[in-house]
Amino acid sequence: MELDLLFSIWTLNRLQRRMLLSLIGAVLALSCLLVIAGGHEASQGVTAAIEQKYIDSAAMISDPGPAPEEASGVMPGVPLMMAGLIGLLGSMDAALIIYQLLQCIFHAFSVYLVFVLSRYMFNPRIAFLCCFIYALFWPAYGAVRLILPDTTMQMLMLLLVCAVIGALELKQAGWYAAAGALTAIMACYNLQALLYPLLFIPFWIKYRSPVSIIAGGTLLIMAGYLLILSPWWLNIPLFNRLATYLPGPWNLASLWLDSRYIEGNPLVHLYRSIFEGRTSKYAAALGNEEARRVVQSALDAVRLVLLYAGVSGVIWSVWKYRLKRQLPVLLTLLYFITAEWLVPSLDGTGFPYAVFLLLYVGFLADKAIIYAHKTRLLRS
Repeated sequence: MELDLLFSIWTLNRLQRRMLLSLIGAVLALSCLLVIAGGHEASQGVTAAIEQKYIDSAAMISDPGPAPEEASGVMPGVPLMMAGLIGLLGSMDAALIIYQLLQCIFHAFSVYLVFVLSRYMFNPRIAFLCCFIYALFWPAYGAVRLILPDTTMQMLMLLLVCAVIGALELKQAGWYAAAGALTAIMACYNLQALLYPLLFIPFWIKYRSPVSIIAGGTLLIMAGYLLILSPWWLNIPLFNRLATYLPGPWNLASLWLDSRYIEGNPLVHLYRSIFEGRTSKYAAALGNEEARRVVQSALDAVRLVLLYAGVSGVIWSVWKYRLKRQLPVLLTLLYFITAEWLVPSLDGTGFPYAVFLLLYVGFLADKAIIYAHKTRLLRS
C-alpha cells in the first residue's frame, strides 16, 4: 500500500476532503470556544487534586530554589510542557490557557488520526462515521479543559498506531524510529507505555517479516527510544532536578509499587478507568439540582451506551471482518487494558482508551445502517 493511501486526504474527492477539513475545523473552534469561555474553572474531587499536582510540579520546575523532599506522584510530561510555557510566557495563568489551547489542537488533530486509522481498518464510509462520532463525543471536550495528560496521551496513542502501520506496511526506517520515539514520549506521560515495543513481535509474526526487517526494526526502535530518554541519563541539571521529585521511566520499581494498588482492586480500577469517565461532568452549570442530576445521568447513560457498543463492535469485527488490518489497533487496546490492570495509572482518567472503542462504534453504526436499508428495501 502506497503512503498516500495510508495518510493522505488527497486521495479523497473534493466533497469528502471539505467534509473532513470542515469537521476538524469545527472541533477545533468548539474546543477553543469552550476553553476561552470557561477558562480554567476549578474541577471537583479527585480530578482537582490531580490537576493541582501537575500545576504545583510545573511551578517547582520553574522555581530556581531547592527541590522539595517529597515526590509529587505525577509523570513528568505535563509539568515539562507547563514549565516550558511558563518560561515563554512568564505567567502561570497564561501558561494554563495556552496549555488548554494546545490540547484543543491535539483534539482536532485526533479527528484526522481517527479518519486515517478507521479508513485503513475498514473503508472511507466507516471512517467518516467514526469521525462524526468522535466529534460528538463530549468527554473529549471536557478533557481539553483539564490540566491532565489525557488529550495528549490520546493523540500520542493514535500517532503511535499510525507509526506502527507505517512501519509494517511501508517497511521504512523512519517509521520504526518514530515508533520508538513516540513510545518514549508516551512513557513521560504514562508509565504503562514503556514496554509497548514488545507488540512488534506478534506484528512481525503475522506479517511474516524477514529477519533483516526484524533486526533493523529493533535497532531503529531502540535508537528512537534511547534518543528521547537520553536526557534523563545525562548530567543535565534540569533533568537531574526532575528525577528528584517526579516519577518516571528512570525509577520504574518504586512507581510500580505506588500504582499497583491505587484503587484497592485492580479489576475495579480497570473498569472505572475506561467506563466511569471522570471527564463527563458537564451538568454542573445548571442551577437546579434535580435538573443537573437528570441531565448528567442522561449524558452518562449515552456515553456508556457508546462505549458498550464499541465493545460489541470489537467482538463483531473480529468474528466477521478482516483481522490483519485491525491488529495494530486491537493489540494496542489490549496492551493498554492489560497494563492498566497490572499497573494502574497514577493519574489521568482512562479517557484515552475510549477513542479505540469509538472506531468500532462507527463500524457497528455502519452495519446497522446497511441492515436498516436492506430491511426497508425488502419491505417495499
